[in-house]
Amino acid sequence: MARIVCARVVSGLFVGFCALTMAGCDDSPDDPSLVKTEEAKENVELPPVPADGPKLGALADVTPVLDRPGAQGRQIGYLHAGAQVPRTEEPFSKDGCPGGFYPIFPMGVVCAGQIATTDLSHPTLVAMALEPKLDQPLPYTYARTRKSTPLFKRDPNQETAVVEAGTVSQRSGMAVVGSWSALDPEGKMQRLGMLTNGLFVKAADLQAAEPSEFVGVELNKDVALPVAFVVKRGVRAWRVEGGEPDKLGKLEYHDRLMLTGRFRTVKGHQYWAVDDGRFVRHRDVTIVRRRNVFPDFAQPDQKWIDISVITGTAVLYEGHRPIFTTLVSVGRDRLGDPKTSASTALGTFPIVGKHVTAAKLSPKGLAAYFEIYDLPWAMELGSGQLMHGAYWHDRFGIEHGPGNIQFSPGDARMIWNWATPEVPAGWHGVNQPGTLQTLVHVRK
Repeated sequence: MARIVCARVVSGLFVGFCALTMAGCDDSPDDPSLVKTEEAKENVELPPVPADGPKLGALADVTPVLDRPGAQGRQIGYLHAGAQVPRTEEPFSKDGCPGGFYPIFPMGVVCAGQIATTDLSHPTLVAMALEPKLDQPLPYTYARTRKSTPLFKRDPNQETAVVEAGTVSQRSGMAVVGSWSALDPEGKMQRLGMLTNGLFVKAADLQAAEPSEFVGVELNKDVALPVAFVVKRGVRAWRVEGGEPDKLGKLEYHDRLMLTGRFRTVKGHQYWAVDDGRFVRHRDVTIVRRRNVFPDFAQPDQKWIDISVITGTAVLYEGHRPIFTTLVSVGRDRLGDPKTSASTALGTFPIVGKHVTAAKLSPKGLAAYFEIYDLPWAMELGSGQLMHGAYWHDRFGIEHGPGNIQFSPGDARMIWNWATPEVPAGWHGVNQPGTLQTLVHVRK
């Protein structure tokens, strides 16, 4: 079974890193806040929590939210270090949690103690006070490493020093949420960038990430399918009059073209009419066409995403109504076996969890040759794969990566907000799908 590497707190500041691995938990195996067992038969009715109630603060990279107190509690989501959420005045129960299980808004309980606190002056809450920006393409400020560089954590024996905790590969990406000056293991003063997991990297070894600014097309009564996207460089528009097409100027990479639906065939080539009077050659662009046949699940209240592995496109639907279309990057091996190659699994899968950033996932394996920390706008599929924002490349519409479905940061944020399940305010992630799940239909 997958498990969470447990949080650690050193000198009052959380410095642990949470990741999914395939072994038992290293830390406090009896900690009830990390136990995930079968749901208890009896129902537990928790008291209501006012939205303006006193706050509980998260100390761990992953602070689990349980559906009920005790060993029978099922994890329904989690908070991230620094988050503060409304709670009840008093704990609901202290059975198995000396600090008390506090009901939080809008649901669930959190065990106060090593991973959460009611003391809002706690140093971790102060150090990790930067909240994610949910209205921006990326929830934090992101950086890339210029070269392979050490990871540091606070020295438990010296307040103004750090010790080495690992290495980050060249070109790795991460969110930077603060800075600090401290002595490195060689005794040199270093300016450090603080990561969301409480670790540090030399600021001199970081450079600003340059995420793609590409976004898709919102569809409405005035903008409808078909839509064309430019995914090659050097593509040009055409004028088609009479029997000979004439070349016009070049189109920009990732241009979005609203098509009229009309086309002409000239000398064996198909040319699509753009709404501004120009034409584009069919072989030069990626075209998203109007659907005439729908899967049985496409009922009026059903949100779903239609993804084509061959074309590298996605269309968001509410029932039969398309509301948005864009480009995606699927696995670089496209139609291979996802168990043995870098391919995206075909099928229809529910979104079973959502994360502001994938704090629970290892940074390895999300990209080739380097690590990806703080994977933004992550959506877990029932297939085990992810949909997420990619801040380290601009190859949308082209196969790329190990098999997950990658969107531009701006598109991923919009889809993350639109899709179910909803992530409550102050939470970092949920894994409680709800009754009407958003479906992702992945096809050739």
